[in-house]
Amino acid sequence: MKAVVATTHRGYQLTASTCPMHGGLHAADLVIEKPGRSPESFSALDYFFDDRQALKYATHWARIWVDMKT
Repeated sequence: MKAVVATTHRGYQLTASTCPMHGGLHAADLVIEKPGRSPESFSALDYFFDDRQALKYATHWARIWVDMKT
């Protein structure tokens, strides 16, 4: 089952998601959106044994990305 967490940061919509992979790992995926711009998608930023860890990592990574761009 796919897990999704959506948040905002500095006007950007951050959508972190994960789904189980082979071997029990969960890939941290991410979409960053801002009105008037094309979405930025990142697949398999890293792999985790727990979906909560993957979602937390992707959300944290997204905030750093936004901070670097603004």
